[in-house]
Amino acid sequence: MSDGSMGRFYGVGVGPGDPELMTRKAERVLRAVDWIFHPAGTSGGTGLARRIVEPLGLAPAKFRPVSLCMSRDRGADRQAYRRAAEEIAAELRQGRSAAWITEGDPLFYSTFLHLYEELRRFPEVRIEIIPGVTSASAAAARAEVPIARLDEKVAVVPAAYGVERLQALLEEFATVFLLKVNGVFGRLLDELAALPRPARAVYLEEVGTPAERVIENLESLRGQELPYFSLVIVRGAREG
Repeated sequence: MSDGSMGRFYGVGVGPGDPELMTRKAERVLRAVDWIFHPAGTSGGTGLARRIVEPLGLAPAKFRPVSLCMSRDRGADRQAYRRAAEEIAAELRQGRSAAWITEGDPLFYSTFLHLYEELRRFPEVRIEIIPGVTSASAAAARAEVPIARLDEKVAVVPAAYGVERLQALLEEFATVFLLKVNGVFGRLLDELAALPRPARAVYLEEVGTPAERVIENLESLRGQELPYFSLVIVRGAREG
């Protein structure tokens, strides 16, 4: 119900896949808001973020899917984000509260960032961001790979934009996270084989979900069709 005041909007990170990795604050906010917007595929699927929060048992009527194609050409998605921002702003003006849920963290390669840009066109909208566990930190914990210590630096790179620079990255960074490796995995294997010094590489997919896999022998995956939610952690030879 509206009390005449402007509602608040929340960008909520729900973690990489395991519902138990959601923060208590994320759960509290999602139970309290009037609407929960979330990304959904054009084929009508619910999307990972929606599946992560299912164990909370929230009323289905609270959820409002936003269809996204999630391709590199974001023209169609930009229009979808703009329409969603306008819908959200209209609800907030009526005094209702709303959230956008996203897997991982809202500020880490997230769908929320595109929506946030659109919402900034409405200066009256009050936004609060609820951080979440990223796929990178969850994967490192699952694989027991140190991320950084002392003076070490870390690189997080979408694989499609960084696989050819792997050797240069490892010269500067102790640990390199290559995200969404599914489209360039064959090239990544070739780059790993060409490294002048050995490095530990671990492949992970669907971290925190029942479909999770952790594989150290990356070559065993050559030629396989890999899922979108996949990454490789490469730890340089400097590790003792």
